[in-house]
Amino acid sequence: MQELLAHLQRRSSSIAEGDVRRMLQALRRESDIWQAAGACERPFPRFIELIEALQELGYIEIHGRTVAFTPAGRKALEGWHLDHAPPLGQICSQCAVGPAPLPELQKKFSQIAQRRPQAVQEFDQGVLTEESVIRRVAWLDRCGDLDHKAIAVLGDDDLLSVALALTERPSRIVVFEIDARLVEFLTEQAQRARWPLRAYVHDLRQPIPDEFLGKFDVFVTDPLETVEGFWLFVEQGLSLLKPGAGQAGYFGLTKIEASPSKWHLFEQRLLQRDLFISDICRDFGFYENWPYLMETTTSVSVAPDRPWYRSAFVRIETLKDFRPPRCRSLGEEVDIYYDHESIIAPRR
Repeated sequence: MQELLAHLQRRSSSIAEGDVRRMLQALRRESDIWQAAGACERPFPRFIELIEALQELGYIEIHGRTVAFTPAGRKALEGWHLDHAPPLGQICSQCAVGPAPLPELQKKFSQIAQRRPQAVQEFDQGVLTEESVIRRVAWLDRCGDLDHKAIAVLGDDDLLSVALALTERPSRIVVFEIDARLVEFLTEQAQRARWPLRAYVHDLRQPIPDEFLGKFDVFVTDPLETVEGFWLFVEQGLSLLKPGAGQAGYFGLTKIEASPSKWHLFEQRLLQRDLFISDICRDFGFYENWPYLMETTTSVSVAPDRPWYRSAFVRIETLKDFRPPRCRSLGEEVDIYYDHESIIAPRR
């Protein structure tokens, strides 16, 4: 990779290694040069610089609009951990945006998820539908954030880590979860299947241990939607990412418990960091109806008969000057679970 980067720098390119990796992933999956240019999500002049550098190094050959990696190029890809891995699935034929269903992966996931601990109000838990969990995995794959990636999951009542592990694509999965029942369940599953998955009991109101900081390519979380709760989860996620460009964070965010003004506040605070918001997928995740909903919601007497609570799925990506923040200790006296927009009222 250093040889390729040096080649690009001689062309006065400002491109970062993370950008190069994303363009190479697109080239590895799309043999049509134009389709690769569209899929890589980087400026076209940078893409052409990469194509020319790869040609000069003898890593690719171009025939018409078809790109083929030479034996030397395939060896280089293997050394960069970008060896061929086909997409998990296809793009949805109906919306042409989201990923199509992955029934085999969902079947394996369902067999494990049926044995999970039940959601409890103590930790404001709510569980994504199984289809929604698999959709998130497919989206990470489409964005180039799955293969050979170190992925951190902050809070995992959805068991996203299990679905990620079932793909056999990530190099490392680490879960930080306050519920000891879930940590025990995940540890048992990982040991049985020999997955590269580790789960730790951790209250995110306390900083994550130093050994994990700045070591991950990707984080995923469903943050609480109070102001303190949201920023606590996302800031802890940012602290785990490696410095520089090309790392990614994902989080769910609703309009059911977060007003437009709260979204605006969240976006303002995010953009104070060296990152950008790359995707917001509306109604991407639906949640199972949680058992304690009717206990605290008194205005409606009849329980819902199908999933109705939904969230957008937001992706952020770091820029070249990004440095993981050092997180503060919040303390248990700060209420991160409830505010005037919360759907569930606090227990008295």
